[in-house]
Amino acid sequence: MVLAVTATACGQSESALVATDSVEAVGNTPTAAAIEISTWPDATTIDRFASFAFADDPAECRVDGDAFEACTSPVFFADVGEGAHTFDVRPAGSSQVGAETSYAWEVLNLWDNPTDDLIAATKQPDAAAPNSWRGILRINCDFSHSSYDDPIVFPGEEGAAHLHRFYGNTEVDFDTTLSSLYTEGVSTCQGNELNLSSYWVPALLSPDPDSTDGWAPVPAVVGNNDEAHEVFYYSAGVDDLQSIQPIPAGLRMIAGDATATPDDPQDTSIVRWHCQSWESNDATNPTFSATIPECEAPDRARMDIFFPSCWNGVDLDSEDRKSHMAYPIKDDSGTVVCPDSHPVPIVRPSYHYAFGVLPDVFDPSTRASTGWRLSADSYTVDGDNPGGAALHADWFNGWHPSVMEAILETCIQGRLDCHDGNLGNGFRLSDVFEGVQNDPEVISDGLGAMGDHADMVGSISASATVSEEAHRVDQPD
Repeated sequence: MVLAVTATACGQSESALVATDSVEAVGNTPTAAAIEISTWPDATTIDRFASFAFADDPAECRVDGDAFEACTSPVFFADVGEGAHTFDVRPAGSSQVGAETSYAWEVLNLWDNPTDDLIAATKQPDAAAPNSWRGILRINCDFSHSSYDDPIVFPGEEGAAHLHRFYGNTEVDFDTTLSSLYTEGVSTCQGNELNLSSYWVPALLSPDPDSTDGWAPVPAVVGNNDEAHEVFYYSAGVDDLQSIQPIPAGLRMIAGDATATPDDPQDTSIVRWHCQSWESNDATNPTFSATIPECEAPDRARMDIFFPSCWNGVDLDSEDRKSHMAYPIKDDSGTVVCPDSHPVPIVRPSYHYAFGVLPDVFDPSTRASTGWRLSADSYTVDGDNPGGAALHADWFNGWHPSVMEAILETCIQGRLDCHDGNLGNGFRLSDVFEGVQNDPEVISDGLGAMGDHADMVGSISASATVSEEAHRVDQPD
């Protein structure tokens, strides 16, 4: 399990401690309490996280009979395995009998105790098509809320980022931590409280001379233009599916470079644009653009963002927001693997949005996506410099670990094409939930306060270059 001390300084990564011991089930027998526990999990629960708060004294904590370690209230366990567990706390430096305050609880099997966020599936997913995705889960999310916050890049700093559109956990803001992600809010994604992950991207904007700020947000669509649901995939980034591990609870990562420009474009194996009419696909027509193309109505502009899927096996985050993660490579035999520096392959998230070229957002003279830009684009968008070069995305893992394990074992390692949240194990995830869907004023072309942080953002951008062959083995049609 991961023990996260949640009282951290601004910008400091939450610590992670792996504990492997377990104990027999025990009753909640009180001892002579030297420190009072004020917050604890239910005695039986399907939650695989646990939060404890206690008197604010120097203390030592342990879980499941392991060694005591220094701790500060509150403490948060992001991934507790199924079965019986114990938590003990005592005053720092105290080892006398009766000084420990103990609590016992049991984590139940989710699939034997399904919540309303799991719905009985009426069909089994099909096998993944040859020469396509090896195995995949596709989910929909509704737009949750928009703000100038970024809890990964600017933790604790309200309004410090460019304008973002958030999906998933409804309470994510500048102050979000690992513990608050799991314990606050609901989700606009399929799975609701089983998928409290947060997904965010820079806002896509079109010129609008009739608005007070000169811009109109461009909503994404799927299926038809009345559905504003974005699609998120979970798939394999390496060839050996059995080597892939679930994404650790609380992992944070960024894909793409917020400082990229048309003069220094990003690798389209990581982030890319294309018009839907191009019928782009990696297998037979790898036609993609590093900037927003001129898509004419009634076409759609599409974007894809692929996250790194090789982890260093230790850190949930890193000071530069990227060095704990890497993209796969091809070894000497041509097999797609993780590099030695980041040896743990994990499930790969990716974002796939389509934006309708419609009358309320297209350029009236060209009837196209002329002048569209991302809020992160820090250059002048014109005919010679199309918008969208700064395409990137952030992701903060808040999946219930049992569901993440099922995504991997059933859909990906089982080589299934799991559509619409169907987990392939007899359940599908509940439907999307509508968020606040606010649209704040567009400040400085969407950059907001980012102009004051340009040097900092450049130093922590998560750009990367990866072999096209290595990354494009299984991309979608």
